[in-house]
Amino acid sequence: MDTPAKLVIVSNKITLQPCALYKGHSCAVVNAHHICPKSWFEAAGKPVATPMINLCPTCHFNVHAAIDGTINGEDVSAIGRNCRGVAARAFVLARSLGLTPAPTL
Repeated sequence: MDTPAKLVIVSNKITLQPCALYKGHSCAVVNAHHICPKSWFEAAGKPVATPMINLCPTCHFNVHAAIDGTINGEDVSAIGRNCRGVAARAFVLARSLGLTPAPTL
């Protein structure tokens, strides 16, 4: 299950949290997300068993865009390298677990 959004407050001040993809990249809201999309497990009728990664909302949706663009045969080179890397990991995991990739957005 995805971790719900939560602000980190220290001394009455919102503290930025690190996004896992880029050194020095932080955001007020960071959530844990499945590296291999949960929907792929659900479509296969399998329990969700995938590593998680803490991402800011922008990187999270960029990963989904990279996944969908790859599925659609589109050029995803404008999406950040690390976001594309997580998308590539999703496909490797899907192959190893017998899942069928499908668009996620």
